[in-house]
Amino acid sequence: MLYYCLLTFFISFNLVNTQDPLIEISQGILRGFALQNRDGGTFYGFRSIPYAQPPINDLRFKAPVPAGGWEGIRDAITDIPQCLQFGGGDPNTIAGTEDCLYLNVFIPELPSVNATRKPVMVYIHGGGFFAGSATSVLAGPEFIMTQDVILVSIHYRLGVFGFINFEDPELEVPGNAGMKDQVLALKWVKENIEAFGGDANNILIFGNSAGSMSVHLHMLSPMSTGLFNKALGISGVSIMPTLLGAKNNGFTLADQLGIQTTNLTETLQTLRELSATELSRAEQIIQESYFFFSSPTIESPSKEESFLAERPIDIMLSGNYNQVPFLVGINDLEGLLMEMTYLQATGQSMLIEDFTEFIPEDLEITPGSDEERVLSQRIKEFYYGDTEPSRDDIMPAIDLWSDFLFGFPTYRAALQHIKTSSNPVYVYYFTADTSLNLIKIMMPMFRQFPGAAHGDEIGYIFQTVLTPPIAEGSAEDLAIKSVISFWTNFATYGNPTPDDSLGAIWEPVQDESFNYLHIGTYSNDASVNPRQENMQFWSQIYEDYFPRR
Repeated sequence: MLYYCLLTFFISFNLVNTQDPLIEISQGILRGFALQNRDGGTFYGFRSIPYAQPPINDLRFKAPVPAGGWEGIRDAITDIPQCLQFGGGDPNTIAGTEDCLYLNVFIPELPSVNATRKPVMVYIHGGGFFAGSATSVLAGPEFIMTQDVILVSIHYRLGVFGFINFEDPELEVPGNAGMKDQVLALKWVKENIEAFGGDANNILIFGNSAGSMSVHLHMLSPMSTGLFNKALGISGVSIMPTLLGAKNNGFTLADQLGIQTTNLTETLQTLRELSATELSRAEQIIQESYFFFSSPTIESPSKEESFLAERPIDIMLSGNYNQVPFLVGINDLEGLLMEMTYLQATGQSMLIEDFTEFIPEDLEITPGSDEERVLSQRIKEFYYGDTEPSRDDIMPAIDLWSDFLFGFPTYRAALQHIKTSSNPVYVYYFTADTSLNLIKIMMPMFRQFPGAAHGDEIGYIFQTVLTPPIAEGSAEDLAIKSVISFWTNFATYGNPTPDDSLGAIWEPVQDESFNYLHIGTYSNDASVNPRQENMQFWSQIYEDYFPRR
């Protein structure tokens, strides 16, 4: 997630000499522009379309308000503005703007009366809910736009601007404003995409990392009902052990800023009057000890509609959620995310010294109890045997973090959904390792670990500022074509392999067989039971300790 903070510069698209297209939507007329996809074909872009009013002044921290229209023709050429965030670990670097609630739309051809409406893919970027963007730096559309789909990329408020909360209902800041931004963006897509030639009844939402967690939360939220038809989660689900943020985190922010009043209304007003830079710098200090300080929360009752009113696992168990075809998966080296975090924070490789931090909160184990001691020792012995953790060999730590943060939550979510949903669940395991692996480009020392780190898959989905030249027929070329075909097939048909043209039939998870597709460097192979021994280990822990309700 932190890798988004490392990229703070922009690139421009390769414009094509074609007459600028005009499209009329409910807000007014947009002027777009022509671009070239990876294969040299023409497609069209409409960028920085406002879907909400600027969330500033009295609207800071509140649920978004739909954007108004405009007179005349609006140029939709400038790249989408990055939402305000601190960057790269430098306390003096604050990037972006509060006025960032815009989206981009990319279409393979201009709409016509008789054309078949196209599937729509709505991308939600990652970045830990405090960073990231869908600008052309990390989310260039050139790969996806080789296919006959429409791509929409959205921005949503980050950090305290999107996830501050107060439990007092009178303040109308119950949290999850950033998630409600996403909901409003999806409503905009639902209402306007047909003007671009899209099918409002065939919308896929997809995202990576925090964007993937967001996708899963939309499956569980009543606010998102009817706004999408399929969901694709790339490295992240809502039951990850560190997802939910701090309750009443507005108090912590105010305390960090030295706001002395105990009057909540005055506290909120003072926070609205401070500069965005002051708020971001205060959040950065807090986040040094509380990584998910600003992230989705279970909302306290208030006057406005709640995005999330219950624990995600309880919603999943109930079956009362948006049941749609779901495709989800992980990379094999997800735990390298924590090595990156340790290196940035301390300059040293990670060293696990306290195994109690790997006891999931939802097991409700009493801190300091014999039960906690026994369980933490059990976890240590599984990953380290009779050896002690060492910075000289971090593979056991990588495996532990991979399973704890991503692997088992994804496995558990898939199993739970097939119990309560009639729609298929497809699971993948991504290990491709080429010159496109984005994190390994940024951090070459990770090349010593064969496989895919957290975020490496982005290089196969989007053209980025770091994308190297790609030779036709190379491993990179073939891997891009496979991944893009899987994703766009799923967007189109609700099935990533409607035929065997990609070399493997991807079967959904079944009660009797945990099917998955291994997406590798040179081939894609159907198999069963990913990381079987590890998943059985964590399954047994939940069998032994998860409280029955």
